[in-house]
Amino acid sequence: MLSEPDFRAELRAWVNEKSGVQVTDHSPIFADRTLRSVHIPELLLLMERLRGTPIDVEDLRPTDFRDIDTLATRFGKSS
Repeated sequence: MLSEPDFRAELRAWVNEKSGVQVTDHSPIFADRTLRSVHIPELLLLMERLRGTPIDVEDLRPTDFRDIDTLATRFGKSS
């Protein structure tokens, strides 16, 4: 399990690499089409690896994917 700052940094680096756009923790990543829905499975796998535990996909909400800040808050800690 990574620390919260490291979790955020890894997510940010991944989004930047996939999109070719530099994002901040508050940049909307799907609303402005920085990423597309086809990126969600890979993003979930990345977050599971970073946190060290699975994510319950039954508990996902569209608002969970707003920005890096939301992802880190929602998924940055293993449950």
